[in-house]
Amino acid sequence: MLVKIMRRLLLSFLFLASLSLLQACASTHENNKQRSAELKMEIGVSHLQRNNLPLALKELLGALELDPKNPYVQNNLGIVYFLREKYDLSVKYFTEAVNLSPAFTEAKNNLARVYIEQKQYSKATRLLDEVLADLTYTNAHSAYFNYALLYFNQNKFNQAKIYLSKILNENREDCYTQVYYARSLMETNFTKLAAEQLDKATQFCVREQVDDAHFYGAIAYYRIGNKQKALARFEELVKIFPEGKHRAKASEMIQLIQKEKK
Repeated sequence: MLVKIMRRLLLSFLFLASLSLLQACASTHENNKQRSAELKMEIGVSHLQRNNLPLALKELLGALELDPKNPYVQNNLGIVYFLREKYDLSVKYFTEAVNLSPAFTEAKNNLARVYIEQKQYSKATRLLDEVLADLTYTNAHSAYFNYALLYFNQNKFNQAKIYLSKILNENREDCYTQVYYARSLMETNFTKLAAEQLDKATQFCVREQVDDAHFYGAIAYYRIGNKQKALARFEELVKIFPEGKHRAKASEMIQLIQKEKK
């Protein structure tokens, strides 16, 4: 997502450069401020990609001060605040990005994602409808995933599966899509099929250092009564992901299953 934004920014920068000779000297100072802002934004995005959120925020706020009407700066600030779980601030900056550039579909998609987190589903739905109505938008899979998450969080698992299937039809190696599709299968009483799906997903999720496939795969096996396979999955999770988000729960389940086997 960020790479695509930066490519668009680069094209915009080249366009501005081609016009600079035609502009009056009085605009030179403003152009320099905009270019300085773009440079700061590039540095901020670089920090963001390395998950150094404090430095990313510092550079992006500096870029905002230089060029407050740059929608890409606003969008990237929205991303940082979303990752910091400051959802009200995230909404503020994504909304401003859209106000500054009504055709900025990526910002609309990002804003929808925050609304889903805030359980403002009707607002998210309206935005996602706009996103998919933009036939030039090249990141439709992200919008499909947001739709799926919107329905999943409302326990509308069959609708979630429809959008997840759209992604899997073209990319079967996306970790989170595989996990949410399998979890939707579990919630609609296809638990054995979900366990098989999660077995396949583990290889993709390990690459991304995500422990969800192991955890929910173990849960699926536990629910269908295959405690030996469930135990193996939980133990593998603890070994491969010593700092995984599901590690504590996996450790509890290991103890529970071991007691049940006695």
